[in-house]
Formats: sequence, structure tokens, C-alpha cells
Amino acid sequence: MSMVFCAETSGEAFDGRSQKRSRLEMDAGVSLWAGLQSDVLGMVLCFLPCLADRTSMLSVCRQWHATSRDHVLLPPRHPLLVLPQLRFSCFCSGAALTASLRAWMPEDVEANDVRFVGSFKGWLVGVTPSKDHSSRGFDGECFMVNLFSHKVLRLPPLIKRLHHGFSGYSRKALPIINGSGEVNFTTNNIYKMSLRRVVLSAAPDSGSKCIVVASSYHTITQTLALWQPGMISWQVCDGLAGPKDLVFYQGKLYVLSRFLVRLYIFELEEDERGVIVSRVEHCVTTLLHNHHIRPGDVLSNMVVWRGKLLLIIRRYDTSSLRRALCEVEVFALDFSTNPYGCTTIHSFEGDCIFVDSCSCSSLSAGLYDGAEGDLIYFVDQYSKYDGNSFKPSYDTFVYNMRDGTTRPFAVELSPHNFGAPKDKLAVPLWLSPLA
Repeated sequence: MSMVFCAETSGEAFDGRSQKRSRLEMDAGVSLWAGLQSDVLGMVLCFLPCLADRTSMLSVCRQWHATSRDHVLLPPRHPLLVLPQLRFSCFCSGAALTASLRAWMPEDVEANDVRFVGSFKGWLVGVTPSKDHSSRGFDGECFMVNLFSHKVLRLPPLIKRLHHGFSGYSRKALPIINGSGEVNFTTNNIYKMSLRRVVLSAAPDSGSKCIVVASSYHTITQTLALWQPGMISWQVCDGLAGPKDLVFYQGKLYVLSRFLVRLYIFELEEDERGVIVSRVEHCVTTLLHNHHIRPGDVLSNMVVWRGKLLLIIRRYDTSSLRRALCEVEVFALDFSTNPYGCTTIHSFEGDCIFVDSCSCSSLSAGLYDGAEGDLIYFVDQYSKYDGNSFKPSYDTFVYNMRDGTTRPFAVELSPHNFGAPKDKLAVPLWLSPLA
């Protein structure tokens, strides 16, 4: 099944809320299925892992649609592909993607200029552009929204200016252990951010205290920012250049420079100001150093898989205008040795990995029917050179760990399909409700 992108917003909403009434719904009185007991219908809905199947089922008649509101449905087992303009596509049997559907969202977060920059167990992290002319190119508001409960949580604004009564400012410099230079942390300082990826230590509704870490990348500022509930502003970190991948692992924050394949460990603590960083270490391994000095463009990602931290490295040949993939390598990192170890792996033991420009997640292929294991699904953004300038494009393919082959993924995600401004092109991202 191919993926279809539609610019219009009518049709079925992603959670079954109809944005355009169907003929069957208008003629619900004559439906032979309208009298199906609600308990039976609820049980059937819970066994449908794909949201597209749920939506099709609930569109049969108004009674079925109303019954769904009385049942708390478990999140679908299948991963979702979150597309710009609040559209979604999900896996169905055979690992094919359904046609994209417009998502219903609360009015206070539903806007065409929303960019999603992170996901975690059904939660999406969204940002909107700054409305201040002097801060063009930066983000203004930041929020988290649950795709299934539609609960919205607001985070501090991503622009903070100097004002009267400005107090509580603090600055701390930490040396990079096993490396050179230092990392500077400031609290209650002025800042402007344009977020590229956000990770969460836990779901906001999980009962544990959620730590939010964001990577901001702009031509004049490249920072990390930390926040947790109770803090009135972001704690900002400067000193590590370039785009970064972020992951929480065994109670620590791991920060990876994606282009340089340099890995750092941040140890976190709490004080009266909120979450703070107490120690920064550069992970020195011969393997990572060798990847840095080898020719070709490199992109690297991290993912937690079965209690292990994996490093995924892609190498591209950019000697011509046509960008070509040379190799994909996956390593399991071992932090029990000195120096740290890296082991090449060639199997996920039947699991799948999903990689996008904002995060990575692992999922057991056994959770959904017809899925093939030991695959990496890449949906990543990069800058494509057309001979005159660099333009945003997407790198979409499936990599087979068993035989090292690749194949195209569904359909090319052309930026023209989304109608987004080129300087703020939203990127698709994976949302795994159970991962």
C-alpha cells in the first residue's frame, strides 16, 4: 500500500473523529450493524493494532463512533509516521504504510506552523515559530501533547529576554573529562532557541519526574537545553558544536555529535533550581576515532535496544551531485571496560529500529503481524545540493541487517508535498506508542 499525501484537511480524523460525515453515518438509522453491543465493539477495537483499521471501523455508523468514546483504548502496537501539517500514517499488516490521515488535535495546539521535534510513548513535542520580527528563524512556544488522550502540557518559551527584576542568574563551567575544553551551563539567562530534537527521560504522565532535553541548532547559536516540571526557564548548555543526537540510558544523558561521531556522557543531578549537569565525559574509543578520520559524509544515531546502547553509523559518498549510501554499521557500546568498547552487530534478534531526524526507537517485530525483523527504517532529513544551493530533502530507505541490502521505503517524502516554507521545513518522525 503506497503512502498518499493530501493537502486538504477534510476526511477522517486519525482518532476516528469525523471531519466530514460519510454517507453511512448520515443514514445510520438503516445500518444493520448499529445495534451491536457496545461491550463487543469495545473488545474488537482493542484488538485492532492499526489506527487506520480502527478509523475505518468507527466510520460505519454514528452509533459505533459514539460507542468508542465510552471505551479507553490501548495505544496501537504499530509505529506511526508523524508527517508535517498534522498528518499521520501507520503500519498495517505486512509492514506497509496506510494512506495518511489528518489528526484531530486540541484547538490550542492545532496550527499549520507547528513542527514536531520529538516523541515518547504517545507524546509529541511541538514548537511554533516566534511571532517577534526581531527573532525570525527562532521558535517561540513549546508544548507536549498526547496523541491519544489529547492532554497538553506547556513548557517555558524558547526565547527569554533580559528584563527588570532579572534574578537567579548563575553560570557554571565544567571541564570535559578525557577531552579538551569545557562546557558552560547557565540558569535564568537570556536565550533564543530553534529546536531540532527533543528527548524525554519518561512519559509526562508516568508518575516519575520527566526530564526534557532539547538540542537547538541555528547559524548563530548551537546549544543544549534542560528542563523539568517546576522550572520556570530552560537551563542552557554551550560548548558542543554541530547537530546532536540525544538519549537517556541507565540514568545518564548521552550526547552524540552526529557528523563527528563524538560521544559525551552527561551526569545529571537536582538542586533548588531544578535539573543540573554535574559531570561531562568524552567517550574515547579507537573505533569512533577511526570513523571520524575516514573520508565521506557521516551521519550517526543512538538507540537503546534490549538494555544496550547501540550506535548506528551511515557513510555517504558525496563526491558527485548524487548522494550515494556507502555503508551502514551498527555497534553495541560497552561502558564496563576502560577504554570503552564497541562490538559490531549484524542482528536485532528479530526486532526493528526506527530512525528519524529527531530520535530513534526499537520495537519487537513480533508485536504486529506480517512484519519482518532485523530491519532499520530510515526517515531522515539532509541538505541536498542541486548545483546552485543546498535544499532540504529526505533520506528514506530500509536497511536489512542480515544481508546488508537496502530498498526504497514506501514513497519519497518530497518537501513539495507538505507546502512548508523551505527555511522551516518540518521533518517526519516516528512515534512508537509502546517504545
